[in-house]
Formats: sequence, structure tokens, C-alpha cells
Amino acid sequence: MEKYNHQKIEAKWQKKWNKEKLYKTSGNKDKPKYYVLDMFPYPSGSGLHVGHPKGYIATDIFARAKMMQGYNVLHPMGWDAFGLPTENYAMQNKIHPCAATEKNIATFKRQLGLLGFTYDWDREINTTDPEYYKWTQWTFLKMFERGLAYESYEPINWCPKCQTGLSNEDLEDGKCERCDSVVEKKPMRQWLLKITDYADRLLSDLEKLPAWEESIKEMQRNWIGRKEGINIDYKIEGLDSKLSVFTTRPDTNFGATFIVAAPDSVFTAEKIGSFPNQAEVKKYVEAARHKTELERISEGRKKTGVFTGLNAINNLTGRKMPIYISDFILASVGTGVVVGVPGHDLRDFEFAQAMGLEIIRVVVGADGDTSPITKKEQVQEEAGTMINSGLLDGMNIHDATRKIMDHIETKDWGKKIVSYKIKDWVFSRQRYWGEPIPIIHCQACKNKKYNFIFIHGYGSSGKEGWRPWLKRELEGRGHKAYSPDLPNSLKPNVDEQADFIIKNVELGEDTILIGGSLGGVVIMRILEKIKIKIAKAVFIDSVFKPEFADHDRPDVAAACDWKFNFKKISQASSSFVVLADSDFPVIKKEHSEELAKKFNTSVTYVKPNGQHFSKSATEPEILKIFGNLGIVIVPYEDLPLKLPEVKNYQPTGTGESPLANIKEWVNTKCPQCGGRALRETNTMPQWAGSSWYYLRYIDPKNKTALVDKDKEKYWSPVDFYVGGAEHATRHLIYARFWHKFLFDIGAVNYDEPFTRLQHVGLILAEDGRKMSKRWNNVINPDEIVEKYGADAMRIYEMFMGPFSQPCAWSTKSLIGGRRFLEKIWHFYHQVKLFDCGGVGCDKAPTGLPQLMHKTIKKVTEDIENFHYNTAISQMMIFMNFASQLDSVPRGALENFLKILAPFAPHLTEELWSGLGHPSAKLGTSKQSIFKEEWPKYNPELVKDETINLVIQINGKVRDTVEVFADISEKEAREFALDSEKIKKWLDGKEIKKVIFVKGKLVNVVI
Repeated sequence: MEKYNHQKIEAKWQKKWNKEKLYKTSGNKDKPKYYVLDMFPYPSGSGLHVGHPKGYIATDIFARAKMMQGYNVLHPMGWDAFGLPTENYAMQNKIHPCAATEKNIATFKRQLGLLGFTYDWDREINTTDPEYYKWTQWTFLKMFERGLAYESYEPINWCPKCQTGLSNEDLEDGKCERCDSVVEKKPMRQWLLKITDYADRLLSDLEKLPAWEESIKEMQRNWIGRKEGINIDYKIEGLDSKLSVFTTRPDTNFGATFIVAAPDSVFTAEKIGSFPNQAEVKKYVEAARHKTELERISEGRKKTGVFTGLNAINNLTGRKMPIYISDFILASVGTGVVVGVPGHDLRDFEFAQAMGLEIIRVVVGADGDTSPITKKEQVQEEAGTMINSGLLDGMNIHDATRKIMDHIETKDWGKKIVSYKIKDWVFSRQRYWGEPIPIIHCQACKNKKYNFIFIHGYGSSGKEGWRPWLKRELEGRGHKAYSPDLPNSLKPNVDEQADFIIKNVELGEDTILIGGSLGGVVIMRILEKIKIKIAKAVFIDSVFKPEFADHDRPDVAAACDWKFNFKKISQASSSFVVLADSDFPVIKKEHSEELAKKFNTSVTYVKPNGQHFSKSATEPEILKIFGNLGIVIVPYEDLPLKLPEVKNYQPTGTGESPLANIKEWVNTKCPQCGGRALRETNTMPQWAGSSWYYLRYIDPKNKTALVDKDKEKYWSPVDFYVGGAEHATRHLIYARFWHKFLFDIGAVNYDEPFTRLQHVGLILAEDGRKMSKRWNNVINPDEIVEKYGADAMRIYEMFMGPFSQPCAWSTKSLIGGRRFLEKIWHFYHQVKLFDCGGVGCDKAPTGLPQLMHKTIKKVTEDIENFHYNTAISQMMIFMNFASQLDSVPRGALENFLKILAPFAPHLTEELWSGLGHPSAKLGTSKQSIFKEEWPKYNPELVKDETINLVIQINGKVRDTVEVFADISEKEAREFALDSEKIKKWLDGKEIKKVIFVKGKLVNVVI
């Protein structure tokens, strides 16, 4: 007998599979589809270690089983190749990132090839390929046009070592997750994506994902961090201004005794010039600037602060509350200002003690203690009854919270809001190796002055609400602004009002129309009638249909025929903005969505100062719309905007990307006005390309669309996605957001990308630590494959334990997997085969048919449930039994090889061909084992002949007896009552009832 030579066998079949393209995905849509996806790897310079392939092996097993079960399987692979690791590797090795990427991908691809995976390499993608990132840039521009991508100058997380800005998701315990450096807060120009606009959908739609692990969903819920609370406004004594504080516990406001603001808060920056103790505050703020957030909020650190010299007035009590600046408050949380309730918040208590401030009890806990609070053990935070709180006295804190919120809103002292822990996605990096952001900055366009025309709604006038304020703001910036009174405001006629504007106001290509409520309908009628193209049309909570969320408005319904030529309207304005009240008090959400869709834009939802943007003196959210003047998109036909080739790609350390130094690339012509302009020099983060890559696999060569919608409809969503749990609050949130946006603009058919999700447990080094070059404990898979074989490594990694649990590598234990394969090899070459007539064949060895069908059943179910370790265990049980036999039915061996094939594809392909199955052309049906049909088990043969029947008395186990598996209820009852152990429990007792669970137990209730 020839020795099992894994090197010869594995090389042979990998060559055949590649030559015959056995795993090429079919375009045939007649078969049911199954899309199996790995989280694609970042091709690092060090290549794969033995822990990396664990997930890839698992999906390969799953994909092969699905192929044999009759599915059209898509199982692709590609490369997430932009980003800091490659750039850092390139700098360390003094090569260009592009060359480093090519080299690293070649290494990864070779290593993956050694393990015999089912990837269709014709669908390979690379996020650094311009033909790929063209569509990343395309999506960014669509987001920009819809107000979801914007520039910001706020403080961001800055990594001093990587010398770039980071999003919150890129941090681990306040440190850069790439280099472990403590991050700093640094004010810098950044691009952000408004992921917060999708926060509620990202949260609620988790309920659409029953096949996701609950732990992953809970991590996302916590990261999104939705909180219902209230912004309370406090008047500042001596100043004609207020400060706003967000709280989820307004019930304790009767016990509020001070205000604390973060040193880097907007409040501090804006009011520092008004502080009587200005010099002390400036000194404190400067000292705080050199501390990390981690230092500022660390537990046990003594609270410090400085009094501003100002006091705020507690509306509920009239008490003066001193305003402090303290670094234990973070600007990024809420409004960056906190109201101090030291009796019922531990951090506030610590601060009050440090500063010698008053502590008032307003909640009494279950212990009934009403004494003054002097120790932290007395601080009652989570439960209790209100005292010393006026209208709230005697209420529990939850009822009190609801009541006081309503009371504060009624008094106009504050406004209920929903706050989120998740922040907008910092979407730019000050590095070279990333997708260029396709934006052009034009000073001439920025300086251009526009003619703004405000069009009021039903029952209003040009001099009411926010219009006079906005007029002053825009005129102060050099623009012209008109706010006319439209005729017949209370009995409006839309055509009459549109004609009034056209006749009395000069309209041109520099015109921006802003219409609120019914004013939006007037804008549409104006655009239908004019023959010129205006600059922008802005709809502020605009009416779209004469149906409302609160009550009917007959006069509005009669204002026009509600028929519009949307094609003509769309052609009459260069851009459209739809702004909506996120509470939908008047305009229905679906109407705002439908309106936006008509103009190929999306809705921006905001919390206006006044409901429905009415009767409020200021509305800053409207002014924000015009912050993008001078920012011009790269024309779509010019995409991709390619990354220029450079010699020096080292970070500048100044906050500017290395691209800023390439004058011939930066200097360009404005596509809008033709004047001199500058390209955006920040690049996109690594997460950009990985947020949608699964879609490109479906249609990787498409030059006219991100993905063909018919192909996407067939293949999407991804049926099974496997990857690390560490991506729960990074990639998985980003990808869901990106996908929902693509769904909103009609680019894809479904609003969730991944149906089922499975996370991978880490394979640790033999010393129990994470594999790392730092610890010198990395094990190279090349060496394992060469010595023991790819199939042995596949079997071992899947046999190590439950798939999602971490476990330590042991080369010694791997030998057990190798011996299992050798046992199969020896059995195959020694056993005699005979033909058998299937079920009931009297030649079959006793017990073999039953064990075979039980094994088929268990392996089939275990593959579906990712219980690979127990599937392998069952196949070992079968092989231990079969190897004791001199002869077995040919069908039994073939069925065993089929269920083993996904786990050990090379060995089984070799043995299958040796059974007489031709192998010259693998693509032909019935020739490769992977073209075979998955075996089905016989339900009659998987039944156990006997079972252990549990007998209980009142739910407690008192005896166990062996009985036939198909025992009837009557027979089971008789067995139970005849048991000597049971009789003693029943002596003198009345039997109330007997419960029978077939195949399991009898419970006697006495």
C-alpha cells in the first residue's frame, strides 16, 4: 500500500481545480443561491499565521457542503489593502505602499492557495484598484449631495505616532487600536459622515436580524447608545444668555447645586471672555489640553476644577448654581456641560466634596435613609422615591422623570431630545495611502454672493419666525436676502403666489429659494414655470401632499391641484435640499422621503428650535445648509480620482496629508466656475472600501454601476458572514450604514447586507497569548502544511473546540487530526467493498447502516450550525467502527467520503477518483466529488432502538429505566408506576396526573 503523501495529493488536486475552474460561480439563476462570505483580509507584510485561516476554513467547509446540496454558491475573496498598516510597513522597509501591497497580496494569495479554498478568483477585488475605489468615491459624492458628508473644524482624536485623525471606533480604551498610542484631542479640518442620521434605523433594524449572535447585536446597541432625555436651559446671572445641559435624570433637578463645563466645550470657548475669573480659567483650560481623555476620566482620580465667577439659575428652585470648569467632563458627551446633583450621582458627589459645594437629598432609597448625604455609600442613583422635590414628592424616580420633562417643556425651560453615544464618522485621514476624497475647494465659488429668497407658508409672513434672523445672518456675509409677504396667506393659491414671486423678484442662476411648509409647494410651482436654472432649492419641512400628521388643513388642500412636473422641476435647479423635523409633528415622514426621492436627494432630519420650524426666532440648522459654498464635487465622469504617484509619502505631522505637497496634483481648475482651485488633500479611512466590498463581488467588472441591480437582487443579501467579533462596533456598523444609504438612493434592493453572522474565536499561541511578532510566538501555516498537510490543518482547526470560543494552538494535538486522515487512508486501501441493495441489505454489517445514517444526519446538522468539532467527532466514531470491519458496502464508503469532503477536500477527491470516478474533467457532473449530491439520511435508521426513560416525581428525577424508543404513553406509565424506586415515593400519596414526553420522560405529579 502506498503511503499517504499529502504533498503530492494536495498539489495535484489544487492544480486540477484551478485548471478546470471547479469553483467558478455560475451565472445561472435557476438554482437557489447561497452567498458565503469571509471578512476579507488586510494583507500585512508578515503574511498569514495559523490563526488567520480559521474562519476561511469554516466558510470553505460550509460553501462546499452547500455546493453539494444543490445551491449556486458565491464564495469570493479579495483584499482590504488601503490604510495605515501597509503605509507603516512600507516606511519601515523603505518601499512604496503600492509595491508593498502587491508583494503582500501575492504572499497571502499563495498561502490561501495552499489550503485549497473554493474561491472564485475571477471575482477577486482589491480596494486599492482605481476601478474599485471609483465607486467608493461615487458613493461619497452621493452622500455629500444629500448632506451626509460634511466638513468640520472640531477637535478630533489625533494619534501622535500615526500622525492622523481617528474616529471613536478606531480607539480601544482611549488608545489608537493600530499602534497603542494614547490619543490627543486636536482641532483640525475633517470630513465626517452623518451616521447619526441613521442611528435609529441601525438600532431598530437589529430586530430584522434574528440569525445574528445576540452578543454582537448588544454590542451595537451599546455603541449606538440611544438615550432619551432633555436639554434644560439655565439662565446665566448677569449675562443676557443661557446655557444648555443634557440630562436623562431631570427628576433630581430639585437637588441641583452647581454646573460643570468641560474645558474644551463650546460653552467654555464662547463664554471664556465673560468669566470674572478668566485668568484662572485660561490657566486651567491650558493644563487640561495636555491631558488625555483617559487620564481625565480615570476612576479614583481626584476631581479638580475652577470657578468661573458666574452663576446659573435653577428654574425649579430659584437657587443660584456656581458654574465651574472641570476636566472630568468631556466635550463629546451631551452638550459638554453637566448639571451637578451631588446627592444622586457619584462623580458629582466627589466633585462637590472636593470643591466644598452643597449636597441636597431629593431621593430616598429602600433603606428609608433621609439623613444628610456625607458618604458615597449614601448616594442613591438608580432607584427610590422623591422627597424635597415639590410637585414630584412621593413619586418613584421613573414616573417623576416623565412628569418633570413635561413640566419643563410646558414652562419652555427645555426641550426633550434623543441623544446618542455614537458620533458622526470621522472620514478623513492625514495620510497618503487611502482613497482620494473627490472634492475641490474653490475660493471664487466660496466668495460668490447669492440672492436668497424666503417663501413663507400658510398663515405666515415674510417677517415672522426665523426669516428675519436668517436674513440678517446672510446679509452679514455679503449675500442678498429677500423675504416678501405672499398674497392671501390664509386663503392661499399656490399659482398666484408663484406668479407673485416670478413677477416681483429677480430670479437667476445665483438664486437660492428657501420655502417652509406650503412655501415648498410654491417653490415647485416656480420651478415649473421659469426658463432659467437657479442655484439651489431648499425645502424646510415642506408640504408634499395635502395630508398631515396632526389635523386636516382644508385651505392648504385647496391651494393647488397637487399635480407637478417633477422632471421639469428637477431641471430648473442645480441642487435640492430637503430638511425635515425629526419629530414629524405636521409633515409625515413618508412624504418628506418621497419629496427627496423626486429630486434624487435624501432627507436631512433635525430637531428645530420650533415645532415644524415655525414660531422660532432662530433656526441654526437652516444656516448650516449653506456652509458648503465653495466646496465643489469632482464631476462623476472624471472618477476615479486617482492617487498620484509620489516618492515621499511620509506623514507631515502638521495635520496636512502628504498630498498637500504635490502642487501639480493639488492645483486644479474648478469644474463649476473654471477658476483656480485646490483638490482636497485628506484621504479616506481604511473602513471606506470595506464598507461595501461584498456588493462588488457580485459584479466585479461592471464599469457603469457599483453593482447591477438584477444581479444584486439575486445574490443579496449575504446569506452567511463570518469574521471577528472585534468588528462589531467598527466594520459591521459602517457597512450597515453604507448599505442603508445605498438602499435609500435605489442602488441596492435590500436594506440590510448580512442575513446571518458568525464570529470567529481567536486561535492563541501555544503560550496562551495572542500571536504576535512582538512575543515571537507566531506559527507560520506554510510550515504546518508542508509537514502535516492542508487537510490535517483544516481538520485540526475545526476540531479544536466550539468555533466562536478562543483556544490555544498545539502542534502536538494537530498530530491527532493527521492520524485520523491516515486512518481513513489505510481503511480505504485495506477494506473490501461490495455492492449492497441499500436499506434492508442483509449483507451490511450489523449496526453499520444505523451509524452511517446517524453520522450523515449529525454532520449535516452540525455543518449548518457551525458545530464542526462535533461533526468531526462523529466521523471519527464512524471510522473507528468501520475500521474494525473487513468489508463494507461501497455506498457506505462513498457516503462517508462525501460528508468528509468539505473538511478534507484533497484526500477525499483522491480517494473518490480511486473508486473509479473519472477525474480528467472536473467540471463534468459525477466526476469531482464536489459535483456529487449530498447524501440524505433515512429517518427510520437514525432512531435509537432503546432510550433511557427519565421518571420524575413532581419534576425531580427519581429513577431512569431503559425502554424501547417507540414506547407508548400507556406502556411508559406502567413502567414508571411499577418501578420499585418510584413506589416508595407514591406510598400513601394521591396521583394527580401523569405527564408523558415521548422519547424523554414521565413526570408523576402527587
